[in-house]
Amino acid sequence: MSNIEKKDITIMVVDDESINLQIVDGMLKLENYNSILITDSSEVLSKAESKQPDIILLDVNMPVKDGFVICKELKSNPETKNIPVLFLSGRSTTDSIIEGLKIGGVDYITKPFNAPELLARVNTHLKLKFTTDKLIEMENLKALHAAMVTQNHNLNQLTTSVLGQIEIGRILIKKYGEDCGNDLGDCFNSMEKASIEMNKIIQKFKNIQTIEYKKYSNHTDMLDLDKSSMPEEE
Repeated sequence: MSNIEKKDITIMVVDDESINLQIVDGMLKLENYNSILITDSSEVLSKAESKQPDIILLDVNMPVKDGFVICKELKSNPETKNIPVLFLSGRSTTDSIIEGLKIGGVDYITKPFNAPELLARVNTHLKLKFTTDKLIEMENLKALHAAMVTQNHNLNQLTTSVLGQIEIGRILIKKYGEDCGNDLGDCFNSMEKASIEMNKIIQKFKNIQTIEYKKYSNHTDMLDLDKSSMPEEE
């Protein structure tokens, strides 16, 4: 499964019957998957938000909330809408299967099922999920690069102009005297230092290979340029 270890994959299993959870959990352990077992249907959404499982195996017939209601909640929530949902159900009617797929389920497995069948279908949908995630990451990276090419071009022009003007100023000071040379020289030094730092940032944007974020405020992240960029060649 690409470079992802199965021990790093988490699968949430939801069923109000503990015996069913134990059976499915035993099947998943055959492949060394991590599992989160839930019997209370009212906990699914909050647990999915906080734990972010790679996939959810969801029973349909449950008290309080049935699997279809839960799936609609998951798909309506920005934090959980991209988690694949596989229905596990004793309902084997065509209408039930169509309904499950229509509201966002990626598969519908009817009970009883065996370990090879379940694991094969879980494995297939995990591969699809990770492929989709990679495509989304690549598209985001492409868009980021396109934006940064434009900004880098503008910043390069500005920093080149500033550094050029600094050099001209130093030449004029040297030629016409030192009456205000010290203060002006300090100003030029500060401008030069800022311009050099701007150029360093530009180079980091040019070398972005992956997208890594760091916390900017309680509700906002910012791009971590040091972790996202490859170091420049000496």
